[in-house]
Parts: sequence; C-alpha cells; structure tokens
Amino acid sequence: MKISLFPRFWLPALMVAAFFAGSPVYSVIPDASPPLPVPALPEIPPLEIPEEQIPGIALRKLAFDREFDSPVMLASLPDAGGEQVIAMQRGEFCAVRLDGSGQWRPFLDFRSKMKGILLFEEGVHGIAFHPRFAENRLFYLSYTQNEPRRTVISEMRASKDSTPDALPETERVLLEIPQPLADHWGGHIIFGPDGCLYIALGDGGLRDDPYRLAQNPWVLHGKILRIDVNGRTGKLPYAIPEDNPFVKAQTVRPEIFALGFRNPWGLSFDARSGQLWCADVGQDLWEEINRVEAGANYGWSDREGPAKSFAHAHSFLPNMATTEPVHAYTRMRGEGICIVGGLLYRGQKLPQLDGAFVFADWGYGTVWALVIDPASGLPSRRSVLHRKDPEHKFNPSLVTADVDGEPVLLSQDGALYRLEKDDD
Repeated sequence: MKISLFPRFWLPALMVAAFFAGSPVYSVIPDASPPLPVPALPEIPPLEIPEEQIPGIALRKLAFDREFDSPVMLASLPDAGGEQVIAMQRGEFCAVRLDGSGQWRPFLDFRSKMKGILLFEEGVHGIAFHPRFAENRLFYLSYTQNEPRRTVISEMRASKDSTPDALPETERVLLEIPQPLADHWGGHIIFGPDGCLYIALGDGGLRDDPYRLAQNPWVLHGKILRIDVNGRTGKLPYAIPEDNPFVKAQTVRPEIFALGFRNPWGLSFDARSGQLWCADVGQDLWEEINRVEAGANYGWSDREGPAKSFAHAHSFLPNMATTEPVHAYTRMRGEGICIVGGLLYRGQKLPQLDGAFVFADWGYGTVWALVIDPASGLPSRRSVLHRKDPEHKFNPSLVTADVDGEPVLLSQDGALYRLEKDDD
C-alpha cells in the first residue's frame, strides 16, 4: 500500500532491538558500516522505453448502491456462478457480481476482529480460495493484529450453500509473523497453479530497512513465501513443499520462495505460462515490477529498483547476486509515488493488451500497460491507459481481474472500475 516519501515517526533503535530480543526466531544484525555521507541528488535518468497513449480503452466505474470501504483484494468464489469476494481493509467482506447488475451480499464480517486497528496500512490484506473449494469449502485470510503487532495467515471454512457464507468459528491460524512497525506489511496471498499458497510480506517498516530484514535469510520479512496448506511438516500447521528453493539450506527459512522485497503489493500468475509477477513499492526514487523466480533475490535494501541503495555501504549477504526488475519508474521524472500491481492480461475483450502487464500508481491514479517483447521477455514500450483527472477521486489499490480475466481496478475511495473498449 501507500508509503510516504518521508517517515512520520521514528522508533528508537533500542525499542526495535527489544522487540526482536523477545522473539525466538529473529535476531538483530546491526549494520556496522560508518554513516554514509548525504548523497547528491542523482541525475534524472531518461525513460528506457517509449511511452504512448493507447486509444480505444476507457476506465469505467461499476454501479453499486454502496461504497466498499478501502477495498484491497478481489478473489473469485469457485463454483458460485461468477461471484467474487471483495476484501476490505477494515474487516468487511462482500460477495459481488461484476456483470453490471450491482448485486452484492455479505460474506464475512470481521470488523470486530479489526477493532482498534486504524493505522493507514494495517488491517485486512488478502483473501484466497482453495483450488478445491468446491469440495473442502476452505479459504485463507491475511490480516494484522495488535498486542502484539503481527501478521496473521489463517484458514477458514465456508458454508455448503450455493451462495456460501464464511463460518468465522472455524478459523485456524497457520502462521503469525511479529511486526516491528505498522507499515510495509505487504500481505497479499494467492494460490499458484501448483496448488501452493504464496504469501507476500514487506520488510517490517522504517526507512532503509535498518535491521536488514529483507535480506536476512532467517526471517520472513521482505520475502515471498510458498507453503502447502494440504499437509503438515513436523508440528507446523502447514507443509513445506519439497521443491522450495531453500528447503535444504540450514541457514534459510524453508518457507522462503524469493527475497529482497520492500513492500510487495499485488501478486498475480500469468494464466498462460504460470509465471509469478509482483509489484514492489519503493522508498524514495523507484517503483518496480518483478517477474518472480524461485530462489531469486530482488535486492532491497541493498538496491532500490535498478540502482544501488544509498542506505547501506555494503551488501548484507556476501557474493549475493540480485535480479533486476523487469521495469521501474521513478519519482524523479514525476511518474508516480506508489506502484500497484498488477496482472498479465490474457482476456478476450482487449486484444491490444494481450501479454501486457497492467498496473497503476496509487498516488497519481495513472494506469499503464507494460508491453513485453515475447522473444526477449523484456519490455518494449509503456502504454498509458488512463490518466486521472484532478477532480476525480481515484486512488487504485489493486489491479486484478474478473472471472473472465478482464481487468478490474479497486480504488481506495470505495469504487470498482473496469477497463473496457471505448466506443465513444
């Protein structure tokens, strides 16, 4: 979600150290490097690929008789005749139809669980339905809690009705991750084509990731995790997939699929290739898009976007190769301040977008399609699909898809939008 350019507060280092000292899993690894000089303002780099306005596509608001309070995720309800569930940050979940009828109904009321959780980034972050939901009625939640502050990943059942409702009394907690601060949560969850649950987690907060959590292989912050909810490993309430990239490494948490993220927001799998994509919110200069590979390191906080970070003089892990983002845009060119992922378009109604990665910027309200060259896998141009009118209250919080793979955008102001052919 949105990360401000400058922090509103700092937590004293001793408080952070005390927090981690009480945990059996985490250890504080201070940066022993001398303070870095204040860097000179970098030169504004040129845009690496051409940008163009693409005609024939319009952003249109979907009609509902209500607003959806800070929607953060949309997940298809399998075997429910086209219903999808909207997860809202403050704990309400609604099943909706995006067919123009404006139909919606309650699915889960988690607002009592979210009582007192009011800071900008905390709250509900995700929902995902089990691939075999029609048989087992299981779905999964990602949300935050306080006292102690933590991310919770849990399992819940739904009723067996043709229009199912959640059964909150069936909740089973799978994973709890202590959090040092109330920002950089990440928190999106999604099932992959392999049937595993993927979990995106941010670096835990503060500027510059001062305790280097995103690069620390023995903590879960700043990582994308991959777990098997259908089994058990030892006393864990989930299983570690045997083909996870670090499953045999004694110095790395086996849940980790990839590392080096600051605040990943928007996981999606290409419906054709199965490739995982992720947008990662930057700090001062760069917003980035990553094609996520097993075992890869995406650089934060040694790097931000395509450049070395000013924050740390030396890499946290020796001889660690990092993977460049597929694309990055920068505040230095006034392009945006907070990236929102994102899907590789494989629908039928907008053939001019086939194979392009559709994403947006929360602050500027711009929607783009990144056109990927199929031969090289590299971006060849960036197409502008929508630029926000200054009078339009539009802050996209997610770019996702309906049941047919057509783009749907959630906006923090409570509205849902479609990208459609513009017949005007």
